[in-house]
Amino acid sequence: MILIVGGGPAGSLSAIALRKFDVTIVEEHQSPGFPVQCAGLVSERCYRELRRFSDCKLNKIRGAVFFSKNESVELEGRCGGVVVERKVLDRDLFAKASEFANVMVKTKFLNARKKIAELLSYGKRFEVEYDFILGADGVYSRVAKVFGFERPKIYSAVQVTSRFDYFSDDLVEIYLGFSDFLCYSIPLDGFAKIGAISSKNPMQVLKRLLRWLGKRVKGCVLELNVGAIPIGIVNFVGDNVMLMGDSAGMVKPYTGGGLYYIVKAVEKLKHFPNLKMIRREYLRDLGMEYKIGMRIARLYGVLKPEDYDYMIGVLKEHSDLARELDMDKPSTILKFIPTILKIVKRRSVMMKLISLLV
Repeated sequence: MILIVGGGPAGSLSAIALRKFDVTIVEEHQSPGFPVQCAGLVSERCYRELRRFSDCKLNKIRGAVFFSKNESVELEGRCGGVVVERKVLDRDLFAKASEFANVMVKTKFLNARKKIAELLSYGKRFEVEYDFILGADGVYSRVAKVFGFERPKIYSAVQVTSRFDYFSDDLVEIYLGFSDFLCYSIPLDGFAKIGAISSKNPMQVLKRLLRWLGKRVKGCVLELNVGAIPIGIVNFVGDNVMLMGDSAGMVKPYTGGGLYYIVKAVEKLKHFPNLKMIRREYLRDLGMEYKIGMRIARLYGVLKPEDYDYMIGVLKEHSDLARELDMDKPSTILKFIPTILKIVKRRSVMMKLISLLV
């Protein structure tokens, strides 16, 4: 029996992919998707995979406006985006998984030893035998802790929903230089999800951002969500245990988005039960993306607000470069490094950008 801990997208998609096996999902909450801890922006490529299971599309995105404190530039990449309703997506995936797997909600994974898992449901402890455990139980994975897996670095995120005077309903906005990661707003029918991601105090970062946005934010906050984002893929397989999704750090290190990387991981479950092959094939596809993504994430911590002002000023004159960039594949930036180093004249900024290469 395969015991999947966690009924979110990582767990549900895994159960669907492993439907030829005997699968049990244990979900700690009464239903997946609560509380919401995701902005809900995915690439069109990712949505094509997800829409097989869920009609969760809220809005189509064609590009982004990048802001520094004093500059802005509108860019469109190779691949557009889609805003999805995560509550609906999680519900639909869980329902589909339940067609193939035994499902237990309000059930918490506590421990495991000698292929016996200890669970807690409605105040009662009990045990189940398993052959494999798949830990899809989020950033603070109990499975990862029990089996001694390395943990990724954790960033915190805060997001509010409010009426918002956005530039266009098909453009997200990215705010750089406000934190040691990034901030964003995602348009949604007169409203926007406005969020901040930081390794320190995202609530203070968000407050500063909201003050900077000023009168573009209309009225009061209608919804507040908080969450944690793992940055950095870890070794996610053991002898008969595997981590999936946030528990493994399967997120884009430069944005914090994880659904596409989960979809790619689920594809490799065709090699189950060869866990080492799953890991090898996954990293063969995405290893370079994680490597470049981590370098971009490190840049957030070294670039200063004036550096972002300068870089966005340069990009205004070379916005066509963005059309070859892919939001799911940061490695697409590599072929532009020589061009970027030619057009960036400020030495202090150039030296920081060179870190992408080393």
